[in-house]
Amino acid sequence: MTIKQAVQTREETLLHHRERLNAVLLHIQENLDAPLTVEALAAVAGFSPYYFHRIFAAYLHETSSDFVRRIRLEWAARRLVLSREPVTQLALAAGYETPAAFSRAFKKHFRVSPRTFRTLRRPALYPANWEPLLLQPEFRQRPAHELAYIPCVGAEADSEAVWTMLQQHPNLSGGAGVSAFDPLEALSYVQICRDRPNEGITASEKMRVDAGILLDEGSSIQPYGRVGVQQLAGGVYAVFHHNGRRREAMWQAIYKRWLPQSELRLRDAPPYAESATFPVLRRGRDEDVTIYVPIHGSLYELQKKEKQMSPTVQITELPDRQMLSITRHVYIGELKDHLRASYEKLAALIAETGVERDGKPVAIYHGEVSEEKNGPVEVGIPVKSVPAVSGDIKIGTLDGGSVAYIELILRQAHFPEILGYYDAVYKWIEENGHQIAGSPREVYLTTPLDKKAEMDQPFLEIVWPYK
Repeated sequence: MTIKQAVQTREETLLHHRERLNAVLLHIQENLDAPLTVEALAAVAGFSPYYFHRIFAAYLHETSSDFVRRIRLEWAARRLVLSREPVTQLALAAGYETPAAFSRAFKKHFRVSPRTFRTLRRPALYPANWEPLLLQPEFRQRPAHELAYIPCVGAEADSEAVWTMLQQHPNLSGGAGVSAFDPLEALSYVQICRDRPNEGITASEKMRVDAGILLDEGSSIQPYGRVGVQQLAGGVYAVFHHNGRRREAMWQAIYKRWLPQSELRLRDAPPYAESATFPVLRRGRDEDVTIYVPIHGSLYELQKKEKQMSPTVQITELPDRQMLSITRHVYIGELKDHLRASYEKLAALIAETGVERDGKPVAIYHGEVSEEKNGPVEVGIPVKSVPAVSGDIKIGTLDGGSVAYIELILRQAHFPEILGYYDAVYKWIEENGHQIAGSPREVYLTTPLDKKAEMDQPFLEIVWPYK
Protein backbone atom coordinates (compact mmCIF):
# COMPACT_ATOMS: atom_id res chain seq x y z
CA MET A 1 0.00 0.00 0.00
CA THR A 2 1.37 3.40 -0.95
CA ILE A 3 1.60 6.30 1.51
CA LYS A 4 -1.19 8.07 -0.39
CA GLN A 5 -3.42 5.01 -0.14
CA ALA A 6 -2.62 4.66 3.57
CA VAL A 7 -3.51 8.29 4.25
CA GLN A 8 -6.72 7.96 2.25
CA THR A 9 -7.67 4.79 4.14
CA ARG A 10 -7.04 6.49 7.48
CA GLU A 11 -9.14 9.53 6.52
CA GLU A 12 -11.99 7.27 5.42
CA THR A 13 -11.74 5.42 8.74
CA LEU A 14 -11.90 8.66 10.74
CA LEU A 15 -14.90 9.84 8.73
CA HIS A 16 -16.63 6.52 9.35
CA HIS A 17 -15.92 6.78 13.09
CA ARG A 18 -17.36 10.29 13.22
CA GLU A 19 -20.44 9.29 11.26
CA ARG A 20 -21.21 6.39 13.60
CA LEU A 21 -20.48 8.45 16.75
CA ASN A 22 -22.90 11.15 15.55
CA ALA A 23 -25.61 8.50 15.36
CA VAL A 24 -24.75 7.32 18.89
CA LEU A 25 -24.79 10.84 20.40
CA LEU A 26 -28.17 11.55 18.79
CA HIS A 27 -29.49 8.20 20.06
CA ILE A 28 -28.37 9.02 23.61
CA GLN A 29 -29.99 12.45 23.51
CA GLU A 30 -33.32 11.08 22.29
CA ASN A 31 -33.42 8.02 24.59
CA LEU A 32 -32.25 9.14 28.02
CA ASP A 33 -34.91 7.00 29.70
CA ALA A 34 -33.90 3.83 27.82
CA PRO A 35 -31.15 1.31 28.70
CA LEU A 36 -27.95 2.83 27.31
CA THR A 37 -25.41 0.11 27.99
CA VAL A 38 -22.11 -0.15 26.16
CA GLU A 39 -23.53 -3.13 24.28
CA ALA A 40 -26.66 -1.21 23.22
CA LEU A 41 -24.67 1.82 22.05
CA ALA A 42 -22.13 -0.35 20.27
CA ALA A 43 -25.00 -1.90 18.32
CA VAL A 44 -26.17 1.57 17.25
CA ALA A 45 -22.63 2.34 16.08
CA GLY A 46 -22.24 -1.04 14.35
CA PHE A 47 -19.04 -1.83 16.30
CA SER A 48 -18.11 -4.52 18.76
CA PRO A 49 -18.46 -3.38 22.42
CA TYR A 50 -14.67 -3.52 22.89
CA TYR A 51 -13.93 -1.48 19.76
CA PHE A 52 -16.77 0.97 20.46
CA HIS A 53 -15.48 1.58 23.99
CA ARG A 54 -12.04 2.52 22.67
CA ILE A 55 -13.37 4.73 19.84
CA PHE A 56 -15.84 6.61 22.05
CA ALA A 57 -13.23 7.37 24.72
CA ALA A 58 -10.70 8.49 22.09
CA TYR A 59 -13.07 11.03 20.50
CA LEU A 60 -15.13 12.19 23.51
CA HIS A 61 -12.38 12.01 26.17
CA GLU A 62 -14.64 10.09 28.56
CA THR A 63 -16.11 6.61 28.51
CA SER A 64 -19.60 6.08 27.14
CA SER A 65 -20.81 5.06 30.62
CA ASP A 66 -19.43 8.26 32.18
CA PHE A 67 -20.86 10.36 29.34
CA VAL A 68 -24.35 8.86 29.64
CA ARG A 69 -24.34 9.20 33.43
CA ARG A 70 -23.27 12.88 33.22
CA ILE A 71 -25.76 13.79 30.48
CA ARG A 72 -28.62 12.15 32.38
CA LEU A 73 -27.76 13.91 35.65
CA GLU A 74 -27.21 17.30 34.02
CA TRP A 75 -30.52 16.96 32.14
CA ALA A 76 -32.25 16.15 35.43
CA ALA A 77 -30.55 19.10 37.15
CA ARG A 78 -31.90 21.50 34.54
CA ARG A 79 -35.39 20.05 34.89
CA LEU A 80 -35.18 20.42 38.66
CA VAL A 81 -34.55 24.13 38.30
CA LEU A 82 -36.76 24.88 35.30
CA SER A 83 -39.82 22.80 36.22
CA ARG A 84 -41.87 21.60 39.16
CA GLU A 85 -41.76 17.96 38.14
CA PRO A 86 -41.49 15.54 41.12
CA VAL A 87 -38.06 14.06 41.76
CA THR A 88 -39.49 10.55 41.27
CA GLN A 89 -40.75 11.46 37.79
CA LEU A 90 -37.40 13.01 36.85
CA ALA A 91 -35.53 9.94 38.11
CA LEU A 92 -37.50 7.64 35.81
CA ALA A 93 -37.22 10.05 32.86
CA ALA A 94 -33.45 10.15 33.37
CA GLY A 95 -33.21 6.38 33.03
CA TYR A 96 -32.91 5.40 36.70
CA GLU A 97 -34.92 2.43 37.92
CA THR A 98 -35.56 3.89 41.39
CA PRO A 99 -35.55 7.39 42.94
CA ALA A 100 -33.04 6.14 45.51
CA ALA A 101 -30.53 5.16 42.81
CA PHE A 102 -31.05 8.52 41.13
CA SER A 103 -30.56 10.43 44.38
CA ARG A 104 -27.33 8.58 45.16
CA ALA A 105 -25.90 9.26 41.70
CA PHE A 106 -27.07 12.89 41.77
CA LYS A 107 -25.52 13.56 45.17
CA LYS A 108 -22.24 11.99 44.11
CA HIS A 109 -22.10 14.23 41.01
CA PHE A 110 -23.41 17.54 42.41
CA ARG A 111 -22.49 17.08 46.11
CA VAL A 112 -26.08 17.73 47.21
CA SER A 113 -29.39 15.87 47.00
CA PRO A 114 -31.84 16.61 44.16
CA ARG A 115 -34.26 18.42 46.50
CA THR A 116 -31.47 20.52 48.03
CA PHE A 117 -30.15 21.33 44.55
CA ARG A 118 -33.62 22.54 43.50
CA THR A 119 -33.85 24.71 46.63
CA LEU A 120 -30.36 26.18 46.26
CA ARG A 121 -30.29 26.72 42.50
CA ARG A 122 -33.78 28.17 42.01
CA PRO A 123 -33.01 31.50 43.76
CA ALA A 124 -29.85 31.90 41.65
CA LEU A 125 -31.77 31.31 38.44
CA TYR A 126 -34.93 33.12 39.52
CA PRO A 127 -33.81 36.32 41.31
CA ALA A 128 -36.08 37.34 44.17
CA ASN A 129 -35.03 40.99 44.02
CA TRP A 130 -36.96 43.51 41.92
CA GLU A 131 -36.22 42.87 38.26
CA PRO A 132 -38.68 43.88 35.54
CA LEU A 133 -39.00 41.73 32.47
CA LEU A 134 -36.06 42.18 30.17
CA LEU A 135 -37.66 40.74 27.06
CA GLN A 136 -40.95 40.51 25.25
CA PRO A 137 -40.86 37.67 22.72
CA GLU A 138 -43.18 36.84 19.88
CA PHE A 139 -44.71 33.38 19.69
CA ARG A 140 -44.46 31.15 16.62
CA GLN A 141 -45.40 27.67 15.52
CA ARG A 142 -42.44 26.22 13.63
CA PRO A 143 -42.51 23.06 11.52
CA ALA A 144 -39.79 20.48 11.96
CA HIS A 145 -36.72 21.09 9.79
CA GLU A 146 -33.93 18.86 8.57
CA LEU A 147 -30.56 20.10 9.80
CA ALA A 148 -27.10 19.21 8.53
CA TYR A 149 -24.89 19.57 11.58
CA ILE A 150 -21.63 18.88 13.36
CA PRO A 151 -21.81 18.03 17.08
CA CYS A 152 -19.40 20.28 18.99
CA VAL A 153 -18.14 20.60 22.54
CA GLY A 154 -17.12 23.80 24.30
CA ALA A 155 -15.86 26.64 22.11
CA GLU A 156 -15.63 24.40 19.05
CA ALA A 157 -19.09 25.57 17.85
CA ASP A 158 -17.69 29.06 17.23
CA SER A 159 -14.60 27.90 15.34
CA GLU A 160 -14.08 28.75 11.69
CA ALA A 161 -13.01 25.18 10.91
CA VAL A 162 -16.39 23.71 11.89
CA TRP A 163 -18.50 26.16 9.90
CA THR A 164 -16.22 26.01 6.87
CA MET A 165 -16.38 22.21 6.95
CA LEU A 166 -20.17 22.41 6.97
CA GLN A 167 -20.40 25.04 4.26
CA GLN A 168 -17.96 23.28 1.93
CA HIS A 169 -19.22 19.74 2.38
CA PRO A 170 -19.98 18.26 -1.08
CA ASN A 171 -23.50 17.16 -0.09
CA LEU A 172 -24.30 20.72 1.02
CA SER A 173 -22.49 22.83 -1.53
CA GLY A 174 -23.73 21.02 -4.61
CA GLY A 175 -20.34 19.50 -5.30
CA ALA A 176 -21.92 16.06 -5.40
CA GLY A 177 -24.26 17.17 -8.15
CA VAL A 178 -27.25 18.25 -6.06
CA SER A 179 -27.46 21.18 -3.65
CA ALA A 180 -29.67 21.04 -0.56
CA PHE A 181 -30.13 24.82 -0.72
CA ASP A 182 -31.74 27.40 -2.94
CA PRO A 183 -28.79 29.42 -4.31
CA LEU A 184 -30.94 32.59 -4.31
CA GLU A 185 -31.76 32.32 -0.59
CA ALA A 186 -29.48 33.12 2.36
CA LEU A 187 -28.36 30.13 4.41
CA SER A 188 -29.75 29.73 7.93
CA TYR A 189 -26.97 28.97 10.40
CA VAL A 190 -28.16 27.26 13.58
CA GLN A 191 -26.62 26.45 16.94
CA ILE A 192 -28.63 23.96 19.02
CA CYS A 193 -27.75 24.53 22.67
CA ARG A 194 -28.26 21.20 24.39
CA ASP A 195 -26.97 22.26 27.81
CA ARG A 196 -28.93 25.48 28.40
CA PRO A 197 -29.06 26.83 31.00
CA ASN A 198 -25.59 25.74 32.09
CA GLU A 199 -24.93 27.87 35.16
CA GLY A 200 -23.61 25.56 37.87
CA ILE A 201 -24.65 22.45 35.91
CA THR A 202 -22.44 21.82 32.87
CA ALA A 203 -18.82 22.94 32.68
CA SER A 204 -18.23 25.38 29.81
CA GLU A 205 -15.63 23.10 28.20
CA LYS A 206 -18.21 20.30 28.06
CA MET A 207 -21.16 22.33 26.76
CA ARG A 208 -22.74 20.51 23.80
CA VAL A 209 -23.71 22.60 20.79
CA ASP A 210 -24.80 21.24 17.42
CA ALA A 211 -23.54 23.65 14.74
CA GLY A 212 -25.72 23.28 11.69
CA ILE A 213 -27.29 24.63 8.50
CA LEU A 214 -31.02 24.27 7.78
CA LEU A 215 -31.85 22.32 4.65
CA ASP A 216 -34.49 23.55 2.23
CA GLU A 217 -37.94 22.07 2.68
CA GLY A 218 -38.12 18.70 0.97
CA SER A 219 -34.32 18.41 0.70
CA SER A 220 -32.39 15.56 2.23
CA ILE A 221 -28.80 14.41 2.41
CA GLN A 222 -27.03 11.38 3.85
CA PRO A 223 -24.75 11.67 6.91
CA TYR A 224 -21.10 11.63 5.99
CA GLY A 225 -18.12 11.90 8.32
CA ARG A 226 -18.49 14.65 10.89
CA VAL A 227 -21.58 16.03 9.16
CA GLY A 228 -24.72 14.38 10.46
CA VAL A 229 -28.41 14.96 9.77
CA GLN A 230 -31.09 15.44 12.42
CA GLN A 231 -34.57 16.87 12.69
CA LEU A 232 -34.87 20.25 14.37
CA ALA A 233 -37.96 19.90 16.55
CA GLY A 234 -41.13 21.67 15.48
CA GLY A 235 -43.72 23.13 17.84
CA VAL A 236 -44.46 26.37 19.64
CA TYR A 237 -41.51 28.65 20.40
CA ALA A 238 -40.95 31.90 22.22
CA VAL A 239 -38.85 33.88 19.74
CA PHE A 240 -36.36 36.53 20.85
CA HIS A 241 -34.55 38.88 18.47
CA HIS A 242 -31.07 39.92 19.55
CA ASN A 243 -28.86 42.52 17.93
CA GLY A 244 -25.61 43.26 19.74
CA ARG A 245 -22.46 41.65 21.03
CA ARG A 246 -23.68 40.19 24.31
CA ARG A 247 -25.44 37.03 23.20
CA GLU A 248 -24.57 35.25 26.44
CA ALA A 249 -26.29 38.03 28.40
CA MET A 250 -29.39 37.45 26.28
CA TRP A 251 -29.42 33.74 27.11
CA GLN A 252 -29.02 34.52 30.80
CA ALA A 253 -31.84 37.07 30.66
CA ILE A 254 -34.21 34.59 29.02
CA TYR A 255 -33.72 31.93 31.69
CA LYS A 256 -33.18 34.14 34.72
CA ARG A 257 -35.79 36.83 34.11
CA TRP A 258 -38.21 36.11 31.32
CA LEU A 259 -38.94 32.45 32.02
CA PRO A 260 -39.82 32.67 35.75
CA GLN A 261 -41.87 35.82 35.22
CA SER A 262 -43.73 34.51 32.17
CA GLU A 263 -45.16 31.52 34.08
CA LEU A 264 -44.78 29.43 30.90
CA ARG A 265 -43.46 25.86 30.84
CA LEU A 266 -40.60 24.67 28.68
CA ARG A 267 -40.98 21.73 26.36
CA ASP A 268 -38.33 19.06 26.67
CA ALA A 269 -36.54 20.11 23.50
CA PRO A 270 -33.31 22.08 23.14
CA PRO A 271 -33.36 25.83 22.43
CA TYR A 272 -31.42 27.14 19.47
CA ALA A 273 -30.06 30.31 17.89
CA GLU A 274 -30.45 31.06 14.18
CA SER A 275 -28.76 33.65 11.98
CA ALA A 276 -28.40 34.45 8.29
CA THR A 277 -24.83 35.65 8.83
CA PHE A 278 -21.88 33.23 8.57
CA PRO A 279 -20.91 32.83 12.26
CA VAL A 280 -17.23 33.58 11.74
CA LEU A 281 -18.13 36.99 10.24
CA ARG A 282 -20.04 37.95 13.42
CA ARG A 283 -16.93 38.02 15.59
CA GLY A 284 -16.31 41.40 17.15
CA ARG A 285 -19.45 42.85 15.54
CA ASP A 286 -23.06 43.30 16.51
CA GLU A 287 -24.82 39.97 16.01
CA ASP A 288 -28.26 39.72 14.46
CA VAL A 289 -29.48 36.45 15.98
CA THR A 290 -32.92 34.94 16.60
CA ILE A 291 -33.24 32.70 19.65
CA TYR A 292 -35.93 30.02 19.78
CA VAL A 293 -37.04 28.67 23.18
CA PRO A 294 -39.47 25.69 23.04
CA ILE A 295 -42.55 26.16 25.25
CA HIS A 296 -45.87 24.50 26.02
CA GLY A 297 -49.10 26.29 25.21
CA SER A 298 -51.70 27.15 22.63
CA LEU A 299 -50.32 29.41 19.91
CA TYR A 300 -53.67 31.20 19.72
CA GLU A 301 -53.72 32.00 23.45
CA LEU A 302 -50.04 33.02 23.47
CA GLN A 303 -50.44 35.34 20.49
CA LYS A 304 -53.56 36.84 22.08
CA LYS A 305 -51.49 37.59 25.18
CA GLU A 306 -48.72 39.02 23.00
CA LYS A 307 -51.22 41.33 21.28
CA GLN A 308 -52.56 42.50 24.64
CA MET A 309 -49.02 43.53 25.57
CA SER A 310 -48.68 45.78 22.51
CA PRO A 311 -49.90 49.19 23.78
CA THR A 312 -51.17 51.95 21.49
CA VAL A 313 -50.09 55.59 21.41
CA GLN A 314 -52.54 58.02 23.07
CA ILE A 315 -52.56 61.83 23.25
CA THR A 316 -53.61 64.42 25.82
CA GLU A 317 -53.09 68.03 26.91
CA LEU A 318 -51.21 68.80 30.13
CA PRO A 319 -50.78 72.08 32.08
CA ASP A 320 -47.41 73.53 33.07
CA ARG A 321 -46.55 72.60 36.67
CA GLN A 322 -43.94 73.53 39.25
CA MET A 323 -41.51 70.76 40.06
CA LEU A 324 -38.78 69.85 42.52
CA SER A 325 -36.02 67.89 40.78
CA ILE A 326 -32.49 66.51 40.87
CA THR A 327 -30.44 66.17 37.67
CA ARG A 328 -27.38 63.96 37.24
CA HIS A 329 -25.37 62.56 34.33
CA VAL A 330 -25.60 58.76 34.52
CA TYR A 331 -24.74 55.67 32.49
CA ILE A 332 -27.42 53.00 32.13
CA GLY A 333 -25.85 50.95 34.93
CA GLU A 334 -26.19 53.91 37.31
CA LEU A 335 -29.78 54.80 36.37
CA LYS A 336 -31.56 52.64 38.97
CA ASP A 337 -29.57 54.13 41.85
CA HIS A 338 -30.17 57.67 40.57
CA LEU A 339 -33.93 57.09 40.22
CA ARG A 340 -34.26 55.52 43.64
CA ALA A 341 -32.00 57.87 45.61
CA SER A 342 -33.28 61.07 43.98
CA TYR A 343 -36.93 60.13 44.41
CA GLU A 344 -36.42 59.25 48.08
CA LYS A 345 -34.63 62.54 48.71
CA LEU A 346 -37.36 64.58 47.01
CA ALA A 347 -40.14 62.64 48.75
CA ALA A 348 -38.47 63.21 52.13
CA LEU A 349 -38.33 67.00 51.53
CA ILE A 350 -42.00 67.07 50.50
CA ALA A 351 -43.03 65.11 53.61
CA GLU A 352 -40.91 67.29 55.86
CA THR A 353 -42.23 70.62 54.49
CA GLY A 354 -45.82 69.47 53.99
CA VAL A 355 -46.18 70.78 50.42
CA GLU A 356 -48.83 69.13 48.24
CA ARG A 357 -47.91 67.06 45.23
CA ASP A 358 -49.33 67.98 41.82
CA GLY A 359 -48.84 64.73 39.92
CA LYS A 360 -46.83 61.53 39.62
CA PRO A 361 -43.01 61.39 39.83
CA VAL A 362 -41.14 61.70 36.53
CA ALA A 363 -37.76 61.01 34.98
CA ILE A 364 -36.87 63.31 32.07
CA TYR A 365 -34.17 62.17 29.66
CA HIS A 366 -32.37 65.28 28.39
CA GLY A 367 -29.73 63.20 26.60
CA GLU A 368 -28.86 59.64 25.57
CA VAL A 369 -28.28 57.18 28.40
CA SER A 370 -26.53 53.91 27.52
CA GLU A 371 -23.51 51.82 28.44
CA GLU A 372 -21.31 54.25 26.49
CA LYS A 373 -23.01 57.60 27.13
CA ASN A 374 -23.90 59.30 30.42
CA GLY A 375 -26.71 61.66 29.55
CA PRO A 376 -28.44 64.05 31.98
CA VAL A 377 -31.50 62.54 33.67
CA GLU A 378 -33.80 64.79 35.71
CA VAL A 379 -35.84 63.07 38.42
CA GLY A 380 -38.72 65.21 39.63
CA ILE A 381 -41.98 65.45 41.56
CA PRO A 382 -44.59 68.09 40.54
CA VAL A 383 -45.78 70.23 43.47
CA LYS A 384 -48.51 72.87 43.99
CA SER A 385 -46.20 75.12 46.01
CA VAL A 386 -42.43 75.18 46.45
CA PRO A 387 -40.52 74.98 49.73
CA ALA A 388 -37.02 76.31 50.40
CA VAL A 389 -34.45 74.07 48.74
CA SER A 390 -30.70 73.57 48.97
CA GLY A 391 -27.95 71.39 47.58
CA ASP A 392 -28.73 69.50 44.40
CA ILE A 393 -32.53 69.91 44.66
CA LYS A 394 -33.75 72.53 42.19
CA ILE A 395 -37.06 74.30 41.53
CA GLY A 396 -38.22 74.25 37.93
CA THR A 397 -41.18 73.77 35.59
CA LEU A 398 -42.57 70.56 34.13
CA ASP A 399 -43.67 71.73 30.69
CA GLY A 400 -47.21 70.86 29.62
CA GLY A 401 -48.90 71.18 26.24
CA SER A 402 -49.65 68.40 23.76
CA VAL A 403 -48.10 65.05 24.59
CA ALA A 404 -48.19 61.58 23.04
CA TYR A 405 -47.81 58.68 25.43
CA ILE A 406 -47.83 54.91 25.88
CA GLU A 407 -48.76 53.17 29.11
CA LEU A 408 -46.62 50.15 30.02
CA ILE A 409 -47.03 47.39 32.55
CA LEU A 410 -44.04 46.32 34.62
CA ARG A 411 -43.25 43.44 32.25
CA GLN A 412 -42.51 45.92 29.46
CA ALA A 413 -40.58 48.54 31.42
CA HIS A 414 -36.93 47.56 31.18
CA PHE A 415 -33.88 48.63 29.20
CA PRO A 416 -33.13 48.02 26.35
CA GLU A 417 -36.57 46.73 25.19
CA ILE A 418 -38.28 49.85 26.55
CA LEU A 419 -36.48 51.80 23.81
CA GLY A 420 -38.82 50.19 21.30
CA TYR A 421 -41.76 51.95 22.96
CA TYR A 422 -39.93 55.28 22.81
CA ASP A 423 -39.46 54.62 19.10
CA ALA A 424 -43.18 53.91 18.75
CA VAL A 425 -44.14 57.27 20.28
CA TYR A 426 -41.53 59.12 18.21
CA LYS A 427 -42.74 57.39 15.04
CA TRP A 428 -46.37 58.33 15.79
CA ILE A 429 -45.40 62.01 16.18
CA GLU A 430 -43.54 62.00 12.85
CA GLU A 431 -46.17 60.04 10.92
CA ASN A 432 -48.93 62.39 12.07
CA GLY A 433 -47.13 65.51 10.84
CA HIS A 434 -46.07 66.83 14.27
CA GLN A 435 -42.70 67.94 15.63
CA ILE A 436 -40.89 67.05 18.85
CA ALA A 437 -41.36 69.83 21.42
CA GLY A 438 -39.27 68.65 24.36
CA SER A 439 -37.37 65.83 26.04
CA PRO A 440 -39.12 62.49 26.55
CA ARG A 441 -40.04 61.48 30.07
CA GLU A 442 -41.23 58.54 32.10
CA VAL A 443 -44.19 59.17 34.41
CA TYR A 444 -44.33 56.58 37.20
CA LEU A 445 -47.86 55.47 38.04
CA THR A 446 -46.74 54.21 41.46
CA THR A 447 -43.16 55.10 42.41
CA PRO A 448 -39.84 54.54 40.56
CA LEU A 449 -38.64 50.96 41.13
CA ASP A 450 -41.72 50.06 43.18
CA LYS A 451 -40.79 46.72 44.78
CA LYS A 452 -44.44 45.86 45.44
CA ALA A 453 -45.55 46.38 41.85
CA GLU A 454 -47.07 43.34 40.15
CA MET A 455 -45.80 42.30 36.74
CA ASP A 456 -49.09 42.93 34.90
CA GLN A 457 -50.20 46.17 36.56
CA PRO A 458 -49.78 49.61 34.90
CA PHE A 459 -46.30 50.81 35.88
CA LEU A 460 -45.23 53.86 33.87
CA GLU A 461 -46.06 56.05 30.90
CA ILE A 462 -43.59 57.07 28.20
CA VAL A 463 -44.53 60.69 27.48
CA TRP A 464 -43.19 62.85 24.62
CA PRO A 465 -44.21 66.52 24.09
CA TYR A 466 -45.03 67.52 20.52
CA LYS A 467 -46.36 70.53 18.59
